[in-house]
Amino acid sequence: MTCAVTAYYFTLQNQSPSRFYLTCLAIGFAVGYWAVFITIAAEQFGTNLRATVASTVPNFIRGTVIPITFFFQLAKRQFGIMQAGMIIGSVCLVIALYALHGLEETFSKELNYIEDLP
Repeated sequence: MTCAVTAYYFTLQNQSPSRFYLTCLAIGFAVGYWAVFITIAAEQFGTNLRATVASTVPNFIRGTVIPITFFFQLAKRQFGIMQAGMIIGSVCLVIALYALHGLEETFSKELNYIEDLP
């Protein structure tokens, strides 16, 4: 999304070279974040499931837009648009930090293994 917004903004403006480099920097951050996100998700599973995880995790993330939007709409009626955005954003951030806390470190882990059935 950040890539699309940045590219859209760049095409509408006559920009100097320094603004062009800032645009490239913003696009780089967005693409880099997505690559790291997919890599971290895939490293949590064995080699027999890594490709499946790398292709389904983005779909799970896209699917979370539905409940987030639903709860935002409910909160918007009650608190207004700004407060609803802050509330829903804070809840999402707390959930993300909790999930990050539970991730297993893979730095020194041998990643060449087969996931066993339970």
